[in-house]
Amino acid sequence: MLGLDGIPVQGRLGISDVERIRAIVPALYRHDHQLGGGALHDVAADALRRVQQALNQCSYGERVERLLYSAMGDLAASAGWFAYDAGRQEDASRLYSQALQSGMLAADGMLQARVWSNLAMQARLLGRDQEALRIGRAAVDTRQAKNDPWLMTLLHCRQAVGYARTGERIRAERSLARAETAYDRVQGQPAAWLSFLTPAEITGLAGAAHHALGKYDRAEQLTADALAMLEPRFERNRVYYTAQRAQALLDGGRVEQAAAAAGTAVGLAGRVQSERVRDKLGALRHQMRRHAHVSTVADFLEQTRATGA
Repeated sequence: MLGLDGIPVQGRLGISDVERIRAIVPALYRHDHQLGGGALHDVAADALRRVQQALNQCSYGERVERLLYSAMGDLAASAGWFAYDAGRQEDASRLYSQALQSGMLAADGMLQARVWSNLAMQARLLGRDQEALRIGRAAVDTRQAKNDPWLMTLLHCRQAVGYARTGERIRAERSLARAETAYDRVQGQPAAWLSFLTPAEITGLAGAAHHALGKYDRAEQLTADALAMLEPRFERNRVYYTAQRAQALLDGGRVEQAAAAAGTAVGLAGRVQSERVRDKLGALRHQMRRHAHVSTVADFLEQTRATGA
C-alpha cells in the first residue's frame, strides 16, 4: 500500500526515491480521515524506520540529502499526529522532536511550523493552555505561516480555541476573524496533512471556541453547521463533532437532544480508532449519568454500558 519495498536500503538514492517517500504521507492521511490514528501509528512508525535505514545506509548528494530529511520529517510529524490521536502522548512527543530535528537539518521552515502547531495542540490536550498559546503564537509569527494562508488559517483557529479556554473572549473572536481572512486567500490544494482544513473544520473549531466561552447555543449551531458541510470521507471528524454538538446541547440544558446526539455519535464511531474521540465520548457519558432519570439519557447509558463510551 505504501510502496516501502521500492525504497532501497543500499546503493545511491535519487530524486525518484524521495518522491516515493513523499507519497507515503498522503496515502496515510486518506486512511486517517476515516479510521483515526489508532489504526495508523504503528504503520507510520514502521515506515519511518525504513526511511531512516535508507538514509543511514545509502549514499546521496547534498540536494537529495536535504530533501530526504524534509521527507523524513514529514513522515515523523505524521506519525506523531497518529500517535497523538491514538492517545500515545509519549510516542507523539518523541516523534515530534524527531520531526523538528529533521526540519532543522533540511532547513524546512514549514515543517517546523507544522510541528509547533501540533505541539501546541498536544499541550492543550494535556491541560497546559498557556503553554499551548505561547507555542501557537511562535508558530503564527514564523515567516512560513505568514506566507501560507492554509497554515495561518489553522493556527488562528487553534489559537481561538486556546484563548477561549483561558477566558480571553476578545482575542478568541479576533483569532476567528483572522482565520476567515486567511482562508479567503487560500489557493490550490493544501499539503496532505492539511487536507482536513475545509470550511466544515473551520466552522467546527469556531464552535469549539464558542463552547469554551460558555456560548452553548451558538456553539451548538456552529457545530451543526459544520456537520452539515462535512464531507463523507471525514468519518473520524464526524464522530468528533457529533460528540461536540452533544456536549454543547448538554451544557446548554437541552438534555434529551444531547442524549440523542450522543447516541448518534456512538453509532457512527464504528471502525474509528481514535482515543481522543473515545475520551470525548467517555466524558460525555460520565456527565450524562447525572441525568439518568431522563428516559432518553437512560437509554443512552444502557446502549453504551458495555463499552463505557
